[in-house]
Amino acid sequence: MFGLRTTAQQIIKGKVLDESTGEPLIGATVSGNAGGRIVGTTSTLDGSFSLKSNADLSKVTVNFVGFLPQEFTVSGSQDLGVIKLAPNQVSINEVIVTGNMAIDRKTPVALSTIKAADIEERLGNKEFPEVLRATPSMYVTKAGGGFGDSRMNVRGFSQENVSVMINGVPVNGMEDSRVYWSNWAGLQDIASNIQVQRGLGASKLSINAVGGNINIVTKASDREKGGFASVAFGNDGYMKYTASVSSGLMKNGLAFTLLGSYTQGDGYVDGTDFKGWNYFATLSWTINSAHTLSLTATGAPQEHNQRSVGLPYQTFYGNPKDPSVKAYGAKYNNGWGYLDGKQFTMNTNFYHKPVFNLNHYWTISDKTELNSIVYASIGRGGGSGDYGRINGTNVYSLPRDANGLVRFDDIKRFNTGTVVPDFGATANVPWTTPGPYLGKYVVTSGTGIAKRASMNEHNWYGIISNLTHRFTNQLSLNVGVDYRYYKGLHYRRLESTIGADALYNTDDSNNPETYVPPGDKETPIAYNNNGYVQQIGGFSSLEYSNEHLDLFAAAAVSNTGYKREDLFLYAPGDPNRMTDWKNFTGYTFKAGGNYRINTQHNVFVNVGHFSRAPFFNSVFYANDNEKILNTANEKVFGVELGYGLRTKFLNANVNFYNTSWKDKTVIRTNSGANERYVTTGLDALHKGIELDVTSFVTRNFELTGMASIGDWRWKNNAQTQTFDDDTNDPKGDPTTIFTNNVKVGDAAQTTFNIGAAYEVLQNRKVLDGIKLRASYFFADNLYAYFDPSSRNKPTDEGREAWKLPSYGLLDAVLSVKFKLGATRLTWRLNVDNILDEDYISESTNDVAYDPTDATDFVIGNNGSGKRSTVYIGFGRTWTTSLRLNF
Repeated sequence: MFGLRTTAQQIIKGKVLDESTGEPLIGATVSGNAGGRIVGTTSTLDGSFSLKSNADLSKVTVNFVGFLPQEFTVSGSQDLGVIKLAPNQVSINEVIVTGNMAIDRKTPVALSTIKAADIEERLGNKEFPEVLRATPSMYVTKAGGGFGDSRMNVRGFSQENVSVMINGVPVNGMEDSRVYWSNWAGLQDIASNIQVQRGLGASKLSINAVGGNINIVTKASDREKGGFASVAFGNDGYMKYTASVSSGLMKNGLAFTLLGSYTQGDGYVDGTDFKGWNYFATLSWTINSAHTLSLTATGAPQEHNQRSVGLPYQTFYGNPKDPSVKAYGAKYNNGWGYLDGKQFTMNTNFYHKPVFNLNHYWTISDKTELNSIVYASIGRGGGSGDYGRINGTNVYSLPRDANGLVRFDDIKRFNTGTVVPDFGATANVPWTTPGPYLGKYVVTSGTGIAKRASMNEHNWYGIISNLTHRFTNQLSLNVGVDYRYYKGLHYRRLESTIGADALYNTDDSNNPETYVPPGDKETPIAYNNNGYVQQIGGFSSLEYSNEHLDLFAAAAVSNTGYKREDLFLYAPGDPNRMTDWKNFTGYTFKAGGNYRINTQHNVFVNVGHFSRAPFFNSVFYANDNEKILNTANEKVFGVELGYGLRTKFLNANVNFYNTSWKDKTVIRTNSGANERYVTTGLDALHKGIELDVTSFVTRNFELTGMASIGDWRWKNNAQTQTFDDDTNDPKGDPTTIFTNNVKVGDAAQTTFNIGAAYEVLQNRKVLDGIKLRASYFFADNLYAYFDPSSRNKPTDEGREAWKLPSYGLLDAVLSVKFKLGATRLTWRLNVDNILDEDYISESTNDVAYDPTDATDFVIGNNGSGKRSTVYIGFGRTWTTSLRLNF
């Protein structure tokens, strides 16, 4: 007789949610010790899990990166129900509220949320916006390829038409609404999550953006003591060192987190070396149950060389019809060379834009809260370029060396009196004007070449305050104010005389003979003016929510005022030195609803209309205070429909959008013709469909997909007025431009992304998991950028810009995690563009193939390989990193 003993399988079930938002925490780790063996599982797409063990478990731990773990005592099979994990950050709940974060299946907007763990895993040495590439209707390029020079479009709207916020504070420039990512190069280290709200969005601000909102919530002070250190290396000399430490929540209610990093590299593009720092400090004080204060300071001082302009396609790859054209390769940069044996470039960006936030979270009662942010930013820096000419030729058109590099040593020879034969028959001569530079070599705007910097600095202050009151469990009211004050300081300064004894400038009417010696970075040249912006507005929203239905209606009103001060063209005391305020009143109305049919299906709709002030330069279009354009507000009307599916193994979203944009103004300067073109009254219509899908085929195997199909077109013929760039006077009558029903260029109107991730060997004693993730991105229907004012001939009616070739990019990342007691170690290898795809990421002009030119050739769909200026995307790149969490 043989005795048989059976052991019943123990099953622990539950569902893991984010305590702050109520959303499922996908991939939360659930583990326990079963007879000396670690067993574990992860939560599925709806947050649910089922942990099975053949040996008795007495304790189970539920954990998710960035959240406080919870431990449960269990006996036999058991359903733990809903488990709400609290963020491991003091006051993060309030930050999410003031940071305008939407909630899945509740807020009726199209959204994508990326958590810190995914940012860390996917980014490698890519630019911060590139982590968003796999989200619907997002097109991201590296532009010229310099550090932080990436840009993005959302639903075909350029970056200045997308509101970027950090903890609810807008960071778009107050004059032109642009975002320079090099100023935010450390965001990947400090972001708790990123949420992209496409379209009307749910931001609690008085001014809306056409394309949508990108909300970046930074890490708050950790509740638990600890930190991390990491090191990364990559292609082209890339290296990065990062360290962070957190005190944890102390008995006195204080908690702080500090982070610092340093990055440097040679740059993928030739002559684009860079170095940058990042610092982040946050101090939280839980005063009592009603009041919490949080002070945050962050900044990323950096300096990087650039490839600042697109170049003709033939410059990179040669011309099959003209053997005399040399191919310099995809990494070629026309702005650099060597001076005195050292690398030297005309195009350098340097900036430091620290931001300081003081947040106050006040629980007035169990029904009312007041959340307020006071912020300040003092930005200093600029970007360099060329000044002057040699025998009528600028630095980019002078003869070059055999490798296509700028001959800075020869420019120095010219500047100091030596004839350079192929630069012309003459050289700079000793200065003949009596004074300190008599007999010395002086560079002027017409004789000699120097390096100057355009400085764009600012002092920026603001406050956002939001009061929430819940009348009932179903009905709540939000009201708030949004105030911003900004002063922009714009001037040029000398960076290098390239060997000359001084630079001579006559543009300051108050000091018409200005000599600037080498090393003098205080004396303005060329121009010196200040731009002032003041915005004040109020917003309110009423929200209703029950088990199945969420409704909201919101309204906002704002006043945006601009004025300009010119310190060069007008004397002190001249009434024209400072203009009066030019004010624009804007408004927003939007409403929407989300209906949860059941636990799996939901539908939403939103509709909105807003009127916003034109940008500063659309009002003060000229280089003086007397020519002011009577620009109309831009108007936007949007409608959006969406459907969501949520199951244990599949999440899917489908969105339809239709956005009408009216009275857009575009200004373009043509320095060659000394003209400026001001186009007003442009209308556009952007519509499309978006799909994103996530599926857990098995507990360890995840599939993701995204598809976006857009139809973005200009919808009318408008008017362009030409102005003389010297006198600012109009030249002739306005002309008609022919843009009606033409595709909007500059971003791919069709994009797809498919991804897969597989993880094995999880929850072992030392090895905590090996994960491989791969994704393939495809872009099509990418039309060249064109300025509408260039479509000024009747034959342009209905003519599309040339279409760039489609392309696809395969990326992958391998992660290996280790447990060393309480310490966690992660090694990671990122490889981007594995197949080394050669592709054009964007074209900066629209020049069609000319069949009458024997040396022109076709690229893409009817593009000119000889004259179309393009940016070439990066080939294969890689990064390896090691991170230690303690």
